[in-house]
Parts: sequence; structure tokens; C-alpha cells
Amino acid sequence: MLHLSSRLIAAAAALAIAPLASAAPPSPEPDETRADEAALRAIVKHWDRAESDGDVPYLSQLLAPEYRSIGKTGEAVTRAALLAHAEQTHGSAEAQARRRKQGEEFLRTHPTEMAVAIHGPVGIVAYYNPTRGVDHSVRGSDVFVYEASRWHAIYSLHNGAE
Repeated sequence: MLHLSSRLIAAAAALAIAPLASAAPPSPEPDETRADEAALRAIVKHWDRAESDGDVPYLSQLLAPEYRSIGKTGEAVTRAALLAHAEQTHGSAEAQARRRKQGEEFLRTHPTEMAVAIHGPVGIVAYYNPTRGVDHSVRGSDVFVYEASRWHAIYSLHNGAE
């Protein structure tokens, strides 16, 4: 399932912690080019949409050439494999809807929150079980580096912890 499950988890977590809607007009999307936490949270949401929608141009600029995603079994998925998978899903509204539904179902049974840490040009987004806490149940994480006025994903790890 490549990196999609963690992207779905992250997007739903971001939506769950977003402020409730009010009568005020919606605030603009955070600027993904900033070197801050809001940008990383926005990128995680955008990354999820890009994978489910087959947005290869966005993924191409986000994923560093050396990007690897390590799954529960320890097997690596390369940037090239992730981009090829996104290319295959491009334009399939039925597949996009199915993947979104799968992500929503996963989050119903596996509530997930995000913790963001930034140190210089390195950003880490950790996905964790809110019941057990960020220090006891990290399900996965994405590592980013800030270069050329943008965040680039360089590594992801998914361990399936509960």
C-alpha cells in the first residue's frame, strides 16, 4: 500500500485537530514554503491528497531524490515507485474515493495525532496514538529537510505501533 496509509492517517489527524468552522471566512492555507510547523502540517495534508489524487507534479517536487519509505516489514519503497504508483492512480475518481473511504475507516478505529519537531533545516512529523501519547505509541514518522525555500521529504518510517 506504499505510503498511502500514513498519508491518510496524517490528513485525517490534521483535520481532527483543525479549529472548528465559524462564521468568519476560512483562513487561507498555510504557506508550504515557510520553515515552520504550520507549513509541515499543511504539507502532510497536501501530500495525502496528492497521493490519493495522483498529483505527480506535487509529489515530484516534495520527495527528495533519495526519498525512502520504510514499511512495517522493513522493505523500502523508493521515490520512483511512489511516483509510478501515483501516476497509475491519476484521474481515477473511483479509486480516489475508495482510498479516502479506507483512510476514514482506518482513522475511526485508529485515532491518530501529529507531533512536529523542527531543528534547523530538519523537520520530523510523528504520527501517534493519542490515548497512549507521543512518547509511547509512535506509529510512524516523516523526515523533511528545508532546502531552496521548500520542505522536501527524505525518509518515512511506518511501524504499525498501537
